[in-house]
Amino acid sequence: MSSHTNESKNVQIPSHYIVYHNEISKYIDDSIFVAQRAKKHGLDISEKVESQIGYDLADRIAKIHEIDISSRLRTLLPELGKEMTALKIAEEIVLGKYGGITIEEKLNNAIRVGLSVVTEAVTVAPLQGIYDVKIKTNANRSEYLSVSFAGPIRSAGGTEAAVTMLIADHVRKIIGLDRYIANSFDDEISRYVEELRIYEREVGNFQYKVSDDDVIHCISSLPVEIDGVDTDPVEVVGHRNLQRVSTNRVRGGALRVMNDGLIGRYI
Repeated sequence: MSSHTNESKNVQIPSHYIVYHNEISKYIDDSIFVAQRAKKHGLDISEKVESQIGYDLADRIAKIHEIDISSRLRTLLPELGKEMTALKIAEEIVLGKYGGITIEEKLNNAIRVGLSVVTEAVTVAPLQGIYDVKIKTNANRSEYLSVSFAGPIRSAGGTEAAVTMLIADHVRKIIGLDRYIANSFDDEISRYVEELRIYEREVGNFQYKVSDDDVIHCISSLPVEIDGVDTDPVEVVGHRNLQRVSTNRVRGGALRVMNDGLIGRYI
């Protein structure tokens, strides 16, 4: 019996699906065996079959992130539900219960796994939507958490994007990081206002139309910085070369988390 079939023993399957499940499992195992033999010829970039088999949500999340948390998730999910499980497993990861060498690595894993839980590990957002997680410094030298987003965060949806920032705030408290202080060095709040309006004018619309006051209130109140990589070849005009913003181009992922996630779900 293959390793995939062995793993499936931990998953509750109705009795009338057993035969069907075993047939499908055997077909998948046979296909992977053939693919693996073909890979050994060395004609492909990778020498292993990239697609992995996940039999339930816990299994999918563990294999996506290559962290041994499937058993723990199977315990937490029925008891707490998705949102509270996301916070709990993120907390345990950042405390080092599942490996990780540096604090930033643990923070990165914690936030990505938490997002995978709330998106049920069926979108690319936890892997490609979150670009990076870093610890940065305010003007008063206090350290805070910064989450950088990319374009694929939109696949998570507004609610899930907002929950990502909630998870980030939770884990930064766990390890004792201070709050993000907007405008520590430059007028970062006005940069977001300008950036949002340029994006709407030059690139495309968001799900919600928010006011400048909404943006000002959101960014000035955030305990975790929303950052992002440039997603479109459109640049801001007034608020350029800011110390804590790495690009003069619009950051579509960050704008979407702010506009459709935090502000959109709040209003």
